[in-house]
Amino acid sequence: MSRKLSVLTVAPVEARDAVIKGLTQILEEKGQSVSLFRYLTNERTLQLGEGMPTGATYKAFLSDPDAKMTEIVEKFRQLDSDAIISAGSDYAFIGGWDEFGTNLDIAVNTGSPVLLVLSNRHGCPCQGVRTALATAQAHHATVAGVLVVDAGNPERKASHLKEELAHLNLSIAAVNELSADTAAQTLREAFGDQLDALLDTQVSGVVTPLQFQLDLVERARQHKRTIVLPEPEDDRVLQAADRLLALDVANLILIGDEEAVRARAAELELNIDAAKVISNHDPELVEKYAAEFAKLRAKKGVTLEQAREKVQDVSFFGTMMVYFGDADGMVSGAAHTTAHTIVPSFQTIKTKPGTSIVSSVFLMLMPDQVHVYGDCAVNPNPTPEQLADIAISSAETAVAFGVDPKIAMISYSSGNSGSGPDVDAVKEATAILQEKAPELVADGPLQFDAAYDPHTGASKMPGSPVAGQANVYIFPSLSVGNALYKAVQRTSGATAVGPILQGLKRPVNDLSRGALVEDIVNTVVITAVQAQSVEGGSLAK
Repeated sequence: MSRKLSVLTVAPVEARDAVIKGLTQILEEKGQSVSLFRYLTNERTLQLGEGMPTGATYKAFLSDPDAKMTEIVEKFRQLDSDAIISAGSDYAFIGGWDEFGTNLDIAVNTGSPVLLVLSNRHGCPCQGVRTALATAQAHHATVAGVLVVDAGNPERKASHLKEELAHLNLSIAAVNELSADTAAQTLREAFGDQLDALLDTQVSGVVTPLQFQLDLVERARQHKRTIVLPEPEDDRVLQAADRLLALDVANLILIGDEEAVRARAAELELNIDAAKVISNHDPELVEKYAAEFAKLRAKKGVTLEQAREKVQDVSFFGTMMVYFGDADGMVSGAAHTTAHTIVPSFQTIKTKPGTSIVSSVFLMLMPDQVHVYGDCAVNPNPTPEQLADIAISSAETAVAFGVDPKIAMISYSSGNSGSGPDVDAVKEATAILQEKAPELVADGPLQFDAAYDPHTGASKMPGSPVAGQANVYIFPSLSVGNALYKAVQRTSGATAVGPILQGLKRPVNDLSRGALVEDIVNTVVITAVQAQSVEGGSLAK
């Protein structure tokens, strides 16, 4: 893992570039390769060296901040060195935006700790440091250290700052003058034995929505799987296919008339050349799928002729592709109901061994971490046994997406503070969960505030291994789960990714009929990642 450090200021500070050159020299003298990266530029001559990678220009960033933030982080991730030193923006005096906040957001999304460089010329450094640190905390940035330049009396300023900020465990130094030629030696003397701690600072426990999504894309790209999309008559699906193929995250199969599908893509100026288009009326496949479907549903009285008709429905056809291993997963629902999408998988793919129920979760991408909410889309009133199984499946999903699960079984009371049938059901579900999966960290019943907030959790449930630190929330009913995920999404700005179906032998995921192209892309990427943990081949016996 590369060392990372972003050198940020809250206003133009001439000494910043000298700081970066000094840190680069120090690292290179330790035998490390160093890459330099500049967040934003106004296209003037770069003092840190021609050809230095730059995230974006001010003009481009301000025209589309979200897209350019993604582009900046992607460029940063392409750097391959022992250490990466980044320069924040130069403060080009463009009004109407929070430039320091943007710098902090870039640092967080690139996983870089921050060295704050402040000038004594801009006023009392103690007040400036406190304000900058409060802003950094609000943006979830990790501050590794503080350097005050133009200090006047460096020893006095550093001593005062260390006393003021002793509780923060920061590397703190102050210097008077700092030139590029002598910066390395000046920084060594100023930071002393704190220098290694500064350079070794790591960011931990922070996962932004952008980081999470880019990580998923990288995972999907590394071990590509084949995903079937049975609704190419919907333009959103074709647009998503174009983007997915450009990202190179999955092999795609579209179900429909090839001539019509490709003609519509051409009309929309989309490139789906790399996708396969397979007709749901292909005689050979219809016979293959119908014979197996009739066999699977024989006890329900399904004849071969009925099976032939059924499997030509695009949802059943796509599901049978997954069943036979002709595809690794399916994403549908942009133009069909949830039932139309998932019922075929209940009838054919069925549940994994040891799992009694198919359920769903939403990945809630909070500003600095990922939470898992279940069940919010499938089961209206699960029994205690089913709630326990939903919790186990949700924990498995959490692990698959890089979340170390701490499971809160949610109710309207915490611990033994309340009673009633609904609370008793959650208590029973928790006991079953702990018996079936004692290795999981779980507790309940817990109220949402006790599960989420450390102070409330410590007050209501002292000693709980989950209270105040939960990241997997299991709700007692679909009504509670669905209402709460939407409330959190709308009021907190969290990104809700899902629903993600869990418990099936092969991944099949449902889309909202109001899904955006971005939602379809995200769901396909998630399905591809899910499929990486599933053994391929046919499920036919």
